[in-house]
Amino acid sequence: MVDTTRIREHMPVQDCNGLPIGTVDKLDAGRIKLTAAGSADGQHHFLPLSEISAVDEEKVTTQLSRDEVLRLLHSGAQRRHTEA
Repeated sequence: MVDTTRIREHMPVQDCNGLPIGTVDKLDAGRIKLTAAGSADGQHHFLPLSEISAVDEEKVTTQLSRDEVLRLLHSGAQRRHTEA
C-alpha cells in the first residue's frame, strides 16, 4: 500500500512511464486535486488515490499511462467542481 500521507502540495505527478501529468494542488476527499494552471483546459481535475503506485520525496507516480490518466481526468468522472 502506498503511503499517501507523503503527498505534498506542488509535487509533480507522473504516469507509470515517467511522463508528466500535472502538479498536486492538495488532497481532497481521497483524491489528488491537480492545479488548474497545469491543465490544458485551465480547470482543476481530480485523480483518485487508488491510482497512485508510488510516492517518494520528489514526485507522485500513477499506475496508469499518460493516455489512461488523461482519459480519466477529462471524463468528468473525477472532477467534482472547477473552483479556482
